[in-house]
Amino acid sequence: MNPNEGETVIGREIHFRGEVSGSADLIIDGEVDGTIRLSGARLTVRAEGRVRASISAQEVIIAGRVEGEIRAPGRVELRDGSVVLGDVCTAHLSIEDGATVRGAVDPARANQAFPEATDGSATHRE
Repeated sequence: MNPNEGETVIGREIHFRGEVSGSADLIIDGEVDGTIRLSGARLTVRAEGRVRASISAQEVIIAGRVEGEIRAPGRVELRDGSVVLGDVCTAHLSIEDGATVRGAVDPARANQAFPEATDGSATHRE
């Protein structure tokens, strides 16, 4: 698997805890727990990816499993087989047959940033 220029990949065997932030596209095949903040970038959670985090990115594509709130001013795509347990805050939502969502859809919060954690812990909800 070779990432395109400007993409970062968290591989299948990687388990990451903490805050991921930046402005490059991110692909997750492994596991991430914490907070993901991608300014103007795309997050892709592939079929084997598992994420337990608050997510803020321009676009979010999910084929795996996400537990936590998603905020994306661009769009969110939930692919066949994806599971999302948490609110999805976006004005443009695409849900394929076979995708599961348990949470609210709220376009009003799509552009709101998550607050910074003050005690060093990851922020999961406002």
